[in-house]
Amino acid sequence: MPALRMQPALRAFEDPTAKARELLPLHRAWSEGSPIRPPVREIVARSWMRQPSATPRIRPLDAAGVADRRERSPALASVVPLLRERLLALAADAGNQLVISDDEGYILWVEGPSTVRRRSDGIGFMAGARWREADVGTNALGTSLAERAPVQIFGPEHAREEQHTWVCTSTPLPGPGGTTRGTITLSGSYRTAHPHTLTLICAAAHEAAAILDHGARQELDRLAARTPAPAGAYLLVDDMGQVAASAGIAVHDGLHVPAPSAPGPYWVAGIGTAIAERVPGGWLLALDTSAAHLELRRGPSPAVVVHHRGQETLVGLSARHLEILEILGAHPEGLGAEALLARLQGATTVVTVRAELSRLRRRLGGFIESRPYRLAAPLQVHG
Repeated sequence: MPALRMQPALRAFEDPTAKARELLPLHRAWSEGSPIRPPVREIVARSWMRQPSATPRIRPLDAAGVADRRERSPALASVVPLLRERLLALAADAGNQLVISDDEGYILWVEGPSTVRRRSDGIGFMAGARWREADVGTNALGTSLAERAPVQIFGPEHAREEQHTWVCTSTPLPGPGGTTRGTITLSGSYRTAHPHTLTLICAAAHEAAAILDHGARQELDRLAARTPAPAGAYLLVDDMGQVAASAGIAVHDGLHVPAPSAPGPYWVAGIGTAIAERVPGGWLLALDTSAAHLELRRGPSPAVVVHHRGQETLVGLSARHLEILEILGAHPEGLGAEALLARLQGATTVVTVRAELSRLRRRLGGFIESRPYRLAAPLQVHG
């Protein structure tokens, strides 16, 4: 699990009441159309600027809807007991409640002191409610999802005034391939604000993610063990797109491949065209470039179109990547990095050329071979 940059709202020993008095006129000025001014934090300013023109009314899911979403989030549900054990007692002692949402911002678990929960229900911060920024404005849960980072939102940093007496501290629960499984939040009166709350929930999220990652790796190992490997280059992924096994393809740690929806030709960004086959518990993706060709389109928005078995996939290009593909198309025998350097306008070092090739191969990996660099499919140029 990668380290996430934390965003506490207060410094240690900073007076919450004085902080609220400082922020309130800045919030009021912003809500009346004035520019956002310091000391409003950058992360809060970005969130305020993302606010919808009209905030819709909160419409919580009923009990059946909450139960359904819990069933659709088995990994999240499996770590709820751990999060209770790590956070609930300390949160309750500090007058806070524990709130756990799914990856879409729907609150699925709310636990803690009854007095806090009653106040929370009064503003719609309750099980079944969706608390993205688009739903209720700036708030720790929604801003954490939007920023993909831990964040503490204090008092008048909330966009809506009914939330100004609260402090909420949230962190994403990371999933595979840069996804988010949900969020973990501690919330209570703004007078309970402390920067250490953020450290506490981040530690709990780190532990929960490590447990889930270990379990996922074991499942992937079992998938690989029961699936015969085909001849040639391939990827074996589970239904979430996590790679269980591969051959003939450079796979970096944490690669996440969106799982196909049906068998047949399938484009894998950064790898190329594959033939998808359903296997128990996942998908087998056999690399297939033999029947494909590339169409290079110049113009204001350069792109390359991958044609394969009647399907087209458009991949946008930078000006430099367009230039590289034009050079490789003119030299089907292939070129080394030094030969490419001599032909690229403005390129100064072999390291720069290799870095650009690396970026381009991540987008068209199955169609650009190395040693020397060359195209693995015919290229047509238009425009």
